[in-house]
Amino acid sequence: MTNQQSNRRNEKRLHLPDVQIKVRKLSLGVHSSLVDCLPVDVSQNGLAFLSDELDFDLLQKIYIELSVGHRKIEGKALICHIVEKEDSIQYGVLFIDVSPTVEETLSLESLSSARVKEFSASIAESMVLSLPQNKSQKRLRKAQVHLFDGVEAFKTRLNELVSNEAATKGSSHQLDSLFEFDVAAMAVTVPMKDADGVSLIRCTITPVLNKGHKKVQFETDIGRTFSNLFDVLQEISDTLQWILSEQV
Repeated sequence: MTNQQSNRRNEKRLHLPDVQIKVRKLSLGVHSSLVDCLPVDVSQNGLAFLSDELDFDLLQKIYIELSVGHRKIEGKALICHIVEKEDSIQYGVLFIDVSPTVEETLSLESLSSARVKEFSASIAESMVLSLPQNKSQKRLRKAQVHLFDGVEAFKTRLNELVSNEAATKGSSHQLDSLFEFDVAAMAVTVPMKDADGVSLIRCTITPVLNKGHKKVQFETDIGRTFSNLFDVLQEISDTLQWILSEQV
């Protein structure tokens, strides 16, 4: 079943990062609980979300709370579109009285330079992850993005700290050459201690889906497996600590 009051298809969709949506019936009052919903898309004048527990009627007014990163938009909205899915309902809403507006939230005056960079990177990630893909492909793609970002951030920050320390000692550690990023293969090559714990090798790490395609794990080209990204970063950290200790 589809109920529709107005068509939002012509409105420009925004690829916003870290979007969270909470909703409640307007008639329930300010002390009632907000229900978490799954965001579908956002425009400057409204948004769409999925819920498996809320039951709204067409033209019903609701209270909505939209979080975009560290910024929050809240106020009244109107249900203008309803589509029944297999196990949930998708609602399209039109903003009536929200503060601040989406435009104000994204204005340059409200964002620092650091936040603009973070926001821009998140928008790019959100755009890529919203491309037509099945759930397994999206899960794998997200893991690839996080692997790149995680290792790159680790390398950059480590290089900054070690370079500062090395400058005071009149020595220099060249860490960039230890890391390689292969965008085509969506893999990173990093130093790791061998199984014997006394020799250094270089491993290429890629995210892969397990046999059930329900979970992503990280595998190296020498057969090592990590269940999550934090284990990968910890192993890289232990290796770099060993390398730098040997050079002191």
